[in-house]
Amino acid sequence: MSGGHRTNGVHACFADEHALSDAGGLARFLDTTAPRLLLNRAKDQPSDIALRDKRLGVYRGISWREYCDTVEELALGLHSIGARAGDRICIMGDACTEWLLADLAAMAIGAITVGVYPTSSQDDIQHVVRDSGARYFFAETQEHLDKLLAVIEHLTDIRQIIVIDTRALYLFEHPLLRSFENLRELGREGKAKAPDTFHSMVSKTKPDDPAAIVYTSGTTGAPKGAVLSHRNLLGGVATYIACQPNIVTRPHRVVAHLPLSHVVARIIFVTTPLATRVVPFFCEDVEAFADTIREVAPDFVILPPRFYEKLAGQLLVGVQASSPLKKLAFRLAEKVGARVLSIRRKAGRLPLHLTVANWLAQLLVYRQLLEKIGFAKLRRAFTGSAPMPPIVIDTWHRWGIDLREAYGTTEASGLIIAQFDAFPKPEGIGEPIPLPGFQIKITESGELLVKSPVVFQGYWQDDAATADVLGSDGYYHTGDIVERLPNGHIKLVDRVKDIFTTLGGKTLSPQQIEKAMKGSPYVSEAIVFGDGRRYITALFELDFAVVSQWARTNGIPYTSYTDLVSRPEVSSLIEDEVAHANKRLSRVEQVKNFRIIPIELDPEEGETTATRKIKRTLMLEMFKEIVEEMYETSELVVA
Repeated sequence: MSGGHRTNGVHACFADEHALSDAGGLARFLDTTAPRLLLNRAKDQPSDIALRDKRLGVYRGISWREYCDTVEELALGLHSIGARAGDRICIMGDACTEWLLADLAAMAIGAITVGVYPTSSQDDIQHVVRDSGARYFFAETQEHLDKLLAVIEHLTDIRQIIVIDTRALYLFEHPLLRSFENLRELGREGKAKAPDTFHSMVSKTKPDDPAAIVYTSGTTGAPKGAVLSHRNLLGGVATYIACQPNIVTRPHRVVAHLPLSHVVARIIFVTTPLATRVVPFFCEDVEAFADTIREVAPDFVILPPRFYEKLAGQLLVGVQASSPLKKLAFRLAEKVGARVLSIRRKAGRLPLHLTVANWLAQLLVYRQLLEKIGFAKLRRAFTGSAPMPPIVIDTWHRWGIDLREAYGTTEASGLIIAQFDAFPKPEGIGEPIPLPGFQIKITESGELLVKSPVVFQGYWQDDAATADVLGSDGYYHTGDIVERLPNGHIKLVDRVKDIFTTLGGKTLSPQQIEKAMKGSPYVSEAIVFGDGRRYITALFELDFAVVSQWARTNGIPYTSYTDLVSRPEVSSLIEDEVAHANKRLSRVEQVKNFRIIPIELDPEEGETTATRKIKRTLMLEMFKEIVEEMYETSELVVA
């Protein structure tokens, strides 16, 4: 069995942090599989902690030996109920240790894991299971099981459903159901009869074998299954190491909270720890994510822009509600922070008085803010998946958090482009990942093309869709429009399919306008319209937590989200925010009219994707009357 290149349990190409820049080192790293790496860690570092899991209020460390033994039990259990190499095995649930265990067990027998988002609607579950042809299904809780059972009569390929958490299960008579612990018991029995079976199965799996099918978000149609090999997944790990090299030499605490069906979460929390010193911490309940962050105080995080926007908004509204002395201290700290940030970005040297002032601002003001959300020990953070408003990036940079943008897609399992400079200007998404074999091209129309070991094998049983995005020259057509800036960095403009033209003939990017609008701490989502229209309009979903905190501070009564956003004071608040955002846009891009939607969008109702991305055509369909009303209104809200 390959995988013998090791250094103290970590792959030998990591003898120093930058060995992946060598083509040979990268090739050796990619020439293995995740289950083989697990076996190596269990052999070389059996008592070291692989991950930590919170149960009944206590974090329990799980060693590499225990981790591997449990995966072996599950793999043999799956084999005993008929699962074989090539079978598709669905896993649905929030981020939990059992998700990792089931994932690696499936890969160990040569099966293909299919993640199902915990927020998926019944229709989405039915589509993913039928499209993938899955035969086995792991459901974390009763809630996830109920969604599956509601459509099970249409899913005739399913042979067994394994339920992870049976504590609150009120129905266990269904003939397809089996408990997670029962599967482990079958595995223990199998191991006692044939102790070498697990190692034999792992040794048969090849780096280019399919390991996972990750479904796209489906913003422009039915989700498609991107087939990722073991080599693709480890290529994804290599890109994160390139961005944060010291994760192979120094322990890093991360909090697992994003659904592991998402490719980023899968790489960070499942695969990366196998080859680095990243230790994921799992929440007792995903709803307690904020508490877990505060308790763990992670070394680094990677979160969608929405999280950073929401956290910053909550902190800023909290400052507004604080005492006059604290507000004065914050204003002074912000002035110092802005000056320091300006000098940092020009690669200048801070004068002594500003160094001292910044130290005091960080110690007396910003540290207190960051401790409230568990970011006090965080010095580097990453974001991606959607445009980040520059004003939000500037805010975190002033507060001392080195927030950087990165870009990747489901079809490219790792990162393609990332920012490598400390406290970078929010003007682009960075540079191509500097690893051997990673290449990008930009077409005349501005579309980004990518060739690298992270690019997927194709869409599951969809040759036509695969041919649309994988060129004969080996480049993956991302469908994203980009620009190359004078400094060589890449700026993300928008999706090819989202670019629209106004009635006046101006070609605009809705994402750039929406990014400006979402710089407001009160705005959760912005959806702009203007294709074939005289001017731009927008629908806003507000951040209920932030706006409600603002309402309480200002003595505005409300009973619900719908009631709150209908208040004239809230409308005036958002009008001011739109006017402020418009100052950062050209005249033709400015939002001339807006409405606040009366509901909070729910992915489980199909109102957004499972990853909470906006379906623009669906929004127009749902709120067509409101949108048309904005174009019929003679008196514009924003002049």
